[in-house]
Amino acid sequence: STIHQKDQQSTDTQLTDYRIISQRKRPISSIIYIMRWLRPFHLSVLVFAVGASEVCFAFSSLERRSSITYRYTHSAAAATSSSDPSGGSSTKVLVLGGSGFLGSAVCTTLSDLGIPYVSTSTSGRDDSTPLDLTQEADVELKVADVIAKNGCNAVISTVGSINTPDDEVINAASGKAAIAARMGGATRFVFIGNAPRVRELSKSLPFLKGYAAGKEEAEAKIRDAFGPSDYCIIQPTFIYGGEDFGINPPRVESSVGQAAEEFLGLYPLQAVAEALPGILGVALSPPVSRERVASAAVNAALGLNGDMVTLEGPDIVAVASRRPSKSMLMKGDGSAVFDSDEAAWEKRQDLKRRLFALGPEGQEEAVVIMEELEDLRPSSVRPIEDPTLNGRWDFVFDVEPDIGTGIIRTLLEEPPPILGPIFNLNDVRMEIENSRTIRIVVATSVLGQDCDLVLTTSLLPDESDVAGTTVLERFEGIELGGNKLPVPDSWKRCRPLEISFLDEDMLIARGNGGEPHFLMRDK
Repeated sequence: STIHQKDQQSTDTQLTDYRIISQRKRPISSIIYIMRWLRPFHLSVLVFAVGASEVCFAFSSLERRSSITYRYTHSAAAATSSSDPSGGSSTKVLVLGGSGFLGSAVCTTLSDLGIPYVSTSTSGRDDSTPLDLTQEADVELKVADVIAKNGCNAVISTVGSINTPDDEVINAASGKAAIAARMGGATRFVFIGNAPRVRELSKSLPFLKGYAAGKEEAEAKIRDAFGPSDYCIIQPTFIYGGEDFGINPPRVESSVGQAAEEFLGLYPLQAVAEALPGILGVALSPPVSRERVASAAVNAALGLNGDMVTLEGPDIVAVASRRPSKSMLMKGDGSAVFDSDEAAWEKRQDLKRRLFALGPEGQEEAVVIMEELEDLRPSSVRPIEDPTLNGRWDFVFDVEPDIGTGIIRTLLEEPPPILGPIFNLNDVRMEIENSRTIRIVVATSVLGQDCDLVLTTSLLPDESDVAGTTVLERFEGIELGGNKLPVPDSWKRCRPLEISFLDEDMLIARGNGGEPHFLMRDK
């Protein structure tokens, strides 16, 4: 007990020092968090609240995924199988179409996570097993044989084509593969389909009818072959990625696709897209990156899609970034790293001391330490039900700054003299009440008058989460200077929020893209 008290005093001292160091960092991190919710209000509110620089940020950097964020998104998929308490995965995956545009990304994700897999392709390139699902009469037996011989218990099919003479046959082939997978002993099947609106549009275009019919046939056979909890059909609108543009098949390189995803993901544009018919509505639907679709497919193969058997739009992002909880780090032989709760407690305190000592600039090392802390969260702690969650929290650490956040940092640390008499940012904080309501308060003054910006969200339980770490955060409204601003109901949307670590000093939260937010309690 005495040792714990001394260690806690040391931690409290370092926490206080770190809070002093991070005073200028907190507003930046909290603004990043807020901006991810305030997309509908950039033009009408934020120009007035935080200056014209926010408009540049809104269109250049919203939800931009740094390399650190992608690493978190991928590590989030390091699933724990119910039959494997070590935190590793007992799953082995068969990837059909593993050398293609999307299949290669699936294989890369599996490889990064250390999950064993077998890849097949028509050509047999990239060390894949040659297998043509459309030409061989006994293809079902061959697929079943590959599964049985290699001990695969999950299948991800990325087989597909668009605007070719054989579209219907190629896109329907995954249905035969699903029947074969069940024969071979596979217990899960994941298929890359297409969004319902894309399919309806395709049926009306002569050159895409075969594409739509093939996808539809494959999905019907998958549903027949596997029970509701054993398959997942991912239904993106348009998948972008890579470094090249193409017309047939259509390809958009990553940077352009990312910009389109961010812009078309603005709530007003989403509402417009949902209201428009046919090709206009499809054209305004946000695309999704192949890395995210690949992560969603892998997580679905590991059973992390919960009870969602079809994934569209935000659901793809949510499943791609879902993080399973680990009750304890394990050694290679399956035994616990720590022999007692006290040893685990001491390790957490040591990690916190290292984290606090880094200061706000040591982001690369901070990411590693934060991940260790998340893995050391005791299984008995259910953050979303813990009263410790309530109170005031200060933002400290977020993802690497991009162009937009770089502009904000400059304005906060070295504001232009001309802004001084006009606008001041006084304080930024997050307040959680009753474990159900979050208020982000941006205390500002404009022309010497207080003009606080308050964003309110509600926390709804995620029934599919058994670890007690995930909630659905629902946007409720915004106030400016004490006045509620009108918000259409169509903009009151939900996103997953994971409280991946919580104790008396700090919490780590992750949004639907896997981006980390490190917050400290204001005592």
